Amino acid sequence: MKLGIRFKLIASLTGIIFIPVVLMSISGVRENHGDSANGATGINFMFVLGFLVVAFVLCAYLLARFITRRILLPLKELNDASEQIMNGNLDVEIRSRYNDEMGNFISAFDVMRARLKESLDQQAAYEQARNELVANISHDLRTPITSIRGYVEGLQDGIARDEQKVARYLAVIKNKTDQLDRLIEDLFQFSQLESGQLAMELRESDSREFLEAMAAPFELEFHEDSSVELTVVRPFPSRLIQVDRDRMAQVFENIIENAKKYGGRPAEMTISAQEEGNWIRIMIKDSGIGISEDDLPHLFERFYRGEKSRSRAFGGAGLGLAICKQIVEKHGGRIGVQSKQGIGTEFYLTLPIIK
Repeated sequence: MKLGIRFKLIASLTGIIFIPVVLMSISGVRENHGDSANGATGINFMFVLGFLVVAFVLCAYLLARFITRRILLPLKELNDASEQIMNGNLDVEIRSRYNDEMGNFISAFDVMRARLKESLDQQAAYEQARNELVANISHDLRTPITSIRGYVEGLQDGIARDEQKVARYLAVIKNKTDQLDRLIEDLFQFSQLESGQLAMELRESDSREFLEAMAAPFELEFHEDSSVELTVVRPFPSRLIQVDRDRMAQVFENIIENAKKYGGRPAEMTISAQEEGNWIRIMIKDSGIGISEDDLPHLFERFYRGEKSRSRAFGGAGLGLAICKQIVEKHGGRIGVQSKQGIGTEFYLTLPIIK
């Protein structure tokens, strides 16, 4: 049975008051019924009085010791910890030695400290990501704008005199404006996904028919492209799933376009799928340069570029795979990656089977 601080304090105070009273009562009774002489009675009274004083002092000492060990010392530790937290040190831990009210209070205080530290760490990480976002967007906007300005000035200055050169200049300008448009669209779409404003139009589809629809455009695109060897492993599993085809097409396009860009020459890609329990697992594999082990855990984080040198840059501002992750998760699935440098990369995503 756990005895609380309140009970112990009441018991101690009761002992300080009640024990002397009881002893004095016993002494009085004995004196009233005794046949001793007056001298002996005086000696007995002094003895009892001395005993009462010792008992009182002992009870007071025990109470003071209890209050010091169980209340004052923990309060001092709490005060010291509060000062350190106030000075910015949130790593200090307070551990309770007792399982009572003060111990529960100390435990709650330490939980509060840990959660405050976690919250501040998250805020610091968010601020760092925000600063990186500003730097990344500034770079990604500046690069195409600088290029566009240079080609426009070239046209204005008459550097491009023949129609072929003018057409080449205009093609570069269009390519750079398309790059800007994709960046702005990524930022807009990601903000909608983060705020939950981008609705998913999930509709029931046969997984085989859905995957055929996803693979067909890329088969057509790469049919006469000697730089890409695309293999589609058939037949696809046929189960009922719920998908937003437009959003999932965006996921396929993001992964496959990056596989094409970083898949070596010629780029070898494979699209396959299989049924795993209550899931359809879709794999998109390439034989490219691979992704470093340091980058793999962070690949789906927003604004993450990977190796800073952009040896394998997914998305203009590091948003491409973050958007893919959001889309797949809103389908109730998950997305992941396996990669070995120099061998290749495999992205996989799972979608839940509804029937």
